[in-house]
Amino acid sequence: MINLWPCEKRELSKSGFTLIELVVVIVVIGIIVAIASSSFIRARVQANEGAVQGAIKTIQSAAVSYRGANASFPASLSAMGSAYLGGGLEGGVKNGYTFQLVSGNSGESYTVTAVPNNVGFSGTRGFCGDAYNVIYIYGNPSGLTADGANCPSGGTVLTG
Repeated sequence: MINLWPCEKRELSKSGFTLIELVVVIVVIGIIVAIASSSFIRARVQANEGAVQGAIKTIQSAAVSYRGANASFPASLSAMGSAYLGGGLEGGVKNGYTFQLVSGNSGESYTVTAVPNNVGFSGTRGFCGDAYNVIYIYGNPSGLTADGANCPSGGTVLTG
């Protein structure tokens, strides 16, 4: 006789992962990615801020050279152009920061400010440099502007 309804029990294969195991692995990977991305952003901010300090020093040096050739400090970054600046600084945007140079006292002084384009992502602090080669650092960069003669009050001296 032929058995049409076999009642044999088959052993299920025990290989593979359960849904719970896969969810746990995905959660652990997500936590690792979150930690790594915050460290990456923090490292990028520090690198940008270091590059900005170097860029302000470059601008200060270029402004002195410009004054030697033109008897006054430049009115703006674009006035110096690539002949004095180079490296894209004459455009006013570099390393996630916007740079602005303002001349004051009929070309006898200047200030250069650097403000992050996206606070917290490209940088967390603002910077201002003056004709005396001093760079000030500001914890709150929003609204940071300078008058061409002096950097705003409230900054901490970075170099002197």
